[in-house]
Amino acid sequence: MTNEILIGIGGLVLSILTYLAGVWQTERRHRKEDREVRVRRVFDNYMDFRRTNYTGGYDGLQKAGIATLASNDEIRQLVELVVAHGEAHPLGSSHATVFQNVDLLKLFRFAAEKPVNFLRRPIEEIIRDSGAKA
Repeated sequence: MTNEILIGIGGLVLSILTYLAGVWQTERRHRKEDREVRVRRVFDNYMDFRRTNYTGGYDGLQKAGIATLASNDEIRQLVELVVAHGEAHPLGSSHATVFQNVDLLKLFRFAAEKPVNFLRRPIEEIIRDSGAKA
């Protein structure tokens, strides 16, 4: 009798663990898909601006909706995607020095909340005002 109870409890625990593993895997997949959708949406908007020569660079990223991304990793993924499609680096040729130790997400969210015009103010001043430099 006790062996049957132990087998039943073991089966129940195994079922619960299998269910939880499936839930975890599904959530992970949805987060990845959501990330790809966000990055792709901003990328498509930015590339539309570039194709029509409307804008580019910091201003183009801001207008494309870069502040809607969820992390600096997503911003890096977006920038790599833009460069991989033959465009100039959207953060400029001196991006390695200008944006060293800068929280890009904080910078662009600041720019979205405040009426920041990237075409009229130096980027160094905007970085300083946003508090994005570590």
